[in-house]
Amino acid sequence: MFNVRFNAKIDLDNVEKAIFFAKEYHGQQMRDTGEPYYTHPLEVACMVADYSFETDTIITAILHDTIEDTSLTQEDIAEAFSIKIAEQVSDLTRISDNKKISSRQMIKTLRLQNKKDLLLIKLCDRYIILKLYQ
Repeated sequence: MFNVRFNAKIDLDNVEKAIFFAKEYHGQQMRDTGEPYYTHPLEVACMVADYSFETDTIITAILHDTIEDTSLTQEDIAEAFSIKIAEQVSDLTRISDNKKISSRQMIKTLRLQNKKDLLLIKLCDRYIILKLYQ
């Protein structure tokens, strides 16, 4: 797939592989709406794709909850995709020093670290979650 606006080529094979991983690893997890949980990261990725046409960013959005909520590890992601994507997914994991940190703290940290793509993913994630409870 070629994005005309940004002259960027999206690696659809790897995006499809990430979708498979999200479905496989989130398994039987369900959202509060009763939908399969994997639909949440796909919704986040679709929103992210409106603002970023980087394949790695879209894949990171698809996998953003896997380390925190499934048996998928950072090492598994690095092996299947790349070290960069694995590190980005890890950076979006809300566990620090074996304690869960708040979304507010994570957003602040990502902003201070100037990790714009990850901040975009986190803000889209929060927006979708907040929209769910309106």
